[in-house]
Amino acid sequence: MHPYKRTTQTPNKLFDHLLKELTETELKVLLTIIRKTVGQRHPYNHNQRIQRAWLSQRLFCLCTGKSGRAVSTAIDTLSRKRYIKITDEDHNVLDTKSKRRGASRLYYESNFFEQEPAPASCELTYHNAVKKGHTIKLNETKKSCYNSSQCIQRLSDSQRFQQIQQRLRTKKL
Repeated sequence: MHPYKRTTQTPNKLFDHLLKELTETELKVLLTIIRKTVGQRHPYNHNQRIQRAWLSQRLFCLCTGKSGRAVSTAIDTLSRKRYIKITDEDHNVLDTKSKRRGASRLYYESNFFEQEPAPASCELTYHNAVKKGHTIKLNETKKSCYNSSQCIQRLSDSQRFQQIQQRLRTKKL
């Protein structure tokens, strides 16, 4: 089986930039939209992904485990920040609460796949990021720590088991 079967492509921008910006509910709502759209194949053309999908308030509540009010607030915030696009059956954009109120069906889609590409990783946003080739210089103090009883040394399970057995034998003598 292919290792990436039954997975959903998620934009890197979500992990690199928005993970620290979005609230838990906003993130769950956004992931639900991505899963229910790009994460599913088109019913008539299996080579394409669904671009927009009708999602009910109840489905959001079930998928996210959040209340209707929390989901509504998250949807409004994501829409205002232009991370998602909400349309009606005729593809009219419903970007405010007042436009969405009373609409029979709301269709959701993620705007990530239309926007300009984000920087390669979140390291670009930090001025003091660790360089990829960063190494730690092993000096005499650090070397002596490995041989000292004051420093904690990692042991494998078998080494620890042997150490315990040896201590038990010395106690018996």
